[in-house]
Amino acid sequence: MSPPRRPAGGLDVHLYASDGRWIAWYRPGLPYVWNTRDRWVGWFPWGEEGGVLDVLDPADAYLGTVVGDRLLARTHRRPRPVPTRVPEPRRPVGPPDVDRAQAIAPPIGFVDVDADRLLGD
Repeated sequence: MSPPRRPAGGLDVHLYASDGRWIAWYRPGLPYVWNTRDRWVGWFPWGEEGGVLDVLDPADAYLGTVVGDRLLARTHRRPRPVPTRVPEPRRPVGPPDVDRAQAIAPPIGFVDVDADRLLGD
């Protein structure tokens, strides 16, 4: 797995489903993940460990893992203790406009995050 990459020309990191649909984004240095309508859908409890960014939803349940520029869910994962929880964020100023990314098959052991889990608060 490669670490998340920044899109050209902006500070925000855009995350896509395997079919190339833009589904979420985050700002490096902040622990929050937002859907495409500025709704808080997750956070990074452990930061980046070994090039891996796992995401928990606002209720502290596993949401997915950042794999390159994709937000995918592991099919099997070992539970980890949740560190100190972050406070609920203020809504950001609108997400940037983003085009689709190229469709790719998820890596072995990953599937797309269920769209219902990306609706936010």
